[in-house]
Amino acid sequence: MAGETDRAGVSLMEGRLRPYPWGSRTALAELTGRPSPTSRPEAELWYGAHPEAPSTLPHDGTDLLERISVDPRGELGDSAPDGRLPFLLKLLAADQALSLQAHPTKEQAAEGFARENAAGLPTGSPIRNYKDDNHKPELLVALTRFEALAGFRPVESTRRLLQTLNVPELGRYTELLNGAAGDSEGLRALVTTWISLPSHRRHELIDAVLDACRRLIEQPDSGAEDWMRGPAKAALDLSDQHPGDAGILVSLLLNHVVLEPGQALFLSAGNLHAYLQGTGVEVMANSDNVLRGGLTTKHVDVPELMKVVDFTPTPDPVELPREDGVFPAPVPEFRLRSVEDGQAVSVDGPAIVLGVRGEVAVEGTGEEDLLLSPGQAAWVPASARGITASGRGHFFIATVG
Repeated sequence: MAGETDRAGVSLMEGRLRPYPWGSRTALAELTGRPSPTSRPEAELWYGAHPEAPSTLPHDGTDLLERISVDPRGELGDSAPDGRLPFLLKLLAADQALSLQAHPTKEQAAEGFARENAAGLPTGSPIRNYKDDNHKPELLVALTRFEALAGFRPVESTRRLLQTLNVPELGRYTELLNGAAGDSEGLRALVTTWISLPSHRRHELIDAVLDACRRLIEQPDSGAEDWMRGPAKAALDLSDQHPGDAGILVSLLLNHVVLEPGQALFLSAGNLHAYLQGTGVEVMANSDNVLRGGLTTKHVDVPELMKVVDFTPTPDPVELPREDGVFPAPVPEFRLRSVEDGQAVSVDGPAIVLGVRGEVAVEGTGEEDLLLSPGQAAWVPASARGITASGRGHFFIATVG
């Protein structure tokens, strides 16, 4: 590869692989041109300066976190006065569901992090909720068909779904949605109840609900609206992966979303969600704070989760890019732009340019162009000037918002 570094400070950077069990043995390997299938699941490639897995800079054997620490102003400019790159960029590939989860607001994260520090919990403790003091809004753009659960469906639609399932055992619980306190409080009461059910009652309820989901899918005269088959099938798939988990029940309250390539989800603080299957590009605030509610063997703290979750129904969480390829994301930490089909765009650092299809040329470095294949990325520091990116294919540019 030509020009791995240059006088402008633009550098090739390598993503750090995260082999989580829900990952794919084929998707990331095929995207990056490696042999497939791989010996273990590959879930994410991280591009950034997260302390847990900073991207390496192969030209000098360092990593992006080290480079920023040496000259934070030259690398980040005025965009990050605390000396930390505010975003983390990822390639994500899911073959199974991720945990049902939500992320805290900045204020909740700061308070929770301080509280757990004061309690003496090590940052690596498996029962710790807050790994840092930051929030974690995130944006995912689909590269393939991408299935997810994202935010609470409007309650009237959920009532129709549960009535169509026609499960007598559900009646005593779904009455919670009909209370005078409003939709959000009804959803809060129902989710809290389901997550807290004793094991034997939870399993009995799930078995009855799954039988109804099968009937809804298999019987053309079930009275189901077309959209209802998606969440019913998702519940059955989740049961195969996490038998008896309360997240199966909660999934029936959430928007079941199928993104086509180029469509996106923006997930703000408190949004209860779970990615189910597919490959995408994800950008988020540089944090690892996750409150889990199910579909996982990891720590679940129900009271803390209930403090964080926003139960406000969301009619349609799908986002489309603007004409310039930028995806809406009302946060200061990041902005993500999608560029395709030979366009040449200027790149103002700090930024990460990530190729996902074809070849990308990062130009204006003062030496030979930096050429990126799919899965390769370039770091553009704030001190760089006159940098452009173009290519026959598809790439993303992540910058500070």
